[in-house]
Amino acid sequence: MSDETRILRTVGIPIVIAVILLFVMPKMCAKVVLVSKARKEAAARAAGGLHIESSQKPAVFPSGLDPERVRYLVEIDPTFSAPYTAHVNKSLGIGAALVEQQRIIPVLQKLGYAEAGNDGALTLTRDGMLHLDGLVDDGSSWTFPIATREFDAVTSIDSDGANAHAAIAWKWKPNNVGAELIPSPKRHEAKAELASVGGRWSLRGIGELDRNLE
Repeated sequence: MSDETRILRTVGIPIVIAVILLFVMPKMCAKVVLVSKARKEAAARAAGGLHIESSQKPAVFPSGLDPERVRYLVEIDPTFSAPYTAHVNKSLGIGAALVEQQRIIPVLQKLGYAEAGNDGALTLTRDGMLHLDGLVDDGSSWTFPIATREFDAVTSIDSDGANAHAAIAWKWKPNNVGAELIPSPKRHEAKAELASVGGRWSLRGIGELDRNLE
């Protein structure tokens, strides 16, 4: 190998490397950046179809009132806390046409809580006596709770500082008898009216409180 060839190699290799670093690599990097950016934009457009944003403004509570206070006041209210109570006659021939009788007696029999005799008399089994919490014997009939209301959330609130009107959501929480009647309780809504006296909030009443078992 001649001296001229060695000199050309010695000088040429660094020049080729410099050309690659100065011209080729930046173009390749720019291409990678553009491809990456395009992929991100495509992913963002695809995700845009699944993005869900609530249009409802967050509830703003007046001083001294918060969701937990509303919940507490609603839950201790006698009307809200009153359970849904079933009323079942001991004789199938009395009131047998009532919708409640037609719905609940088959459930009691299915669970093994009640038996019907040939004479049309309905009797509670040992399991029925044990598992029907709150059972009351009225002589000719039985009453017992099958569901209670369960507070869910404050969905909105409007206040002038001294009074507040809160929209609340709730569901029935059934026991084992009620669960046969409403396996998937629906969401209900009601209106809680509150007032502030001396800086302490209290419940004045609950309106639009649904009493249907559903």
